[in-house]
Amino acid sequence: MAPKSFVDPRSCLSVFNHYCLLPLRQPSLVHITVNADIARSHHYRKCNFGNKTCSEYFAQETQDDVALRFKRRLQPAVESVLRELGINT
Repeated sequence: MAPKSFVDPRSCLSVFNHYCLLPLRQPSLVHITVNADIARSHHYRKCNFGNKTCSEYFAQETQDDVALRFKRRLQPAVESVLRELGINT
């Protein structure tokens, strides 16, 4: 298993790889186990996930275009921030 986390950055002074390193207030943790048959991961570590091989995981690969629905609204905002930061787009 390769756990993934969602962290509210507004509640953390410092966010580490998969958790709030320095919480600003008492964290309220919720743990949910998602069935591997319906879960999707956008990246995999070196393949060492139990009995499946790398080729089995990559054979199940699908393209998720859901976020593209928001491209028209998000792209100008992201480009504006990148310009403000001096990062070329």
